[in-house]
Amino acid sequence: MPEHDDIKTMKLYTNVERIQNELAARGMLESEYINPLSLCEVDSMHYKGMSAIEAVIAAMKLESSSTVLDIGSGFGGTARILSESSKCATTALELQRDIHEMAEYLTKKCRLENLVRHVSGDILTLDLDKLGGGIAFFDGVVSLLVFLHISDKRSLLEKCAKMLKPGGTLFVEDYYCRSPFSEDEVKSLMEDVYAFDLPTRDEYISHLEASGFHNIQFNDKTSEWTIYVQERVLKFVSNRSQFEDIHGEPTYLSLLHFYEAVAKLFSAQSLGGVRIIAKAK
Repeated sequence: MPEHDDIKTMKLYTNVERIQNELAARGMLESEYINPLSLCEVDSMHYKGMSAIEAVIAAMKLESSSTVLDIGSGFGGTARILSESSKCATTALELQRDIHEMAEYLTKKCRLENLVRHVSGDILTLDLDKLGGGIAFFDGVVSLLVFLHISDKRSLLEKCAKMLKPGGTLFVEDYYCRSPFSEDEVKSLMEDVYAFDLPTRDEYISHLEASGFHNIQFNDKTSEWTIYVQERVLKFVSNRSQFEDIHGEPTYLSLLHFYEAVAKLFSAQSLGGVRIIAKAK
């Protein structure tokens, strides 16, 4: 959607064809069926892979009767694993049309279209009824490393609260501000990560409380994520030749720029990472 093209300054969201390139390289592109578990290294853009998704399932106590909304669902990896593992019904909401279309394609390949429903749109402006059941419909709302792109946290969290049944669970992994950013950091956050006006810990908790959440857990993940993003750069550089054989040098350099920018931001220690688990009243 043209009005949201500026998010493509974040290099992780460009070169969408790399997903198909990876499937072809792994001999999976022509397969009639793809196991969603085998896509984990390809279709997920959050940190720590399966362990993060397993944490969602445990926190929400998901089962076959559960309904979940995944905000900023990307290529659909999280939504597919949630439904594959627990048999819950997941609605995957994605802003970027090209990524949304790839996600639908992958879900069909995994034969999960009966459990995973894809919707393209902006959570802040979308008619909530289009998400499947309207207000107070979902048992859980999950979002992994997406809220950082949305500066209006109050409106965003109020939307989330409206979508949850009483006692429903919000599970978010996000960035926050640990200490004031330098001008260079602000520039990098805007251009490289598409992150604006990151709240402090106290501001985030205040927004959650004002939106109707309680039993708030603010679990700092900064140290763990700093190590993760640093190791990601080293692994990516060491696998350059193999990556370029599949995707080419321009895609490699684009992703390297993004990975290095994120590692630098975390290493400077003003950027924080958090896992938030909260309950709707």
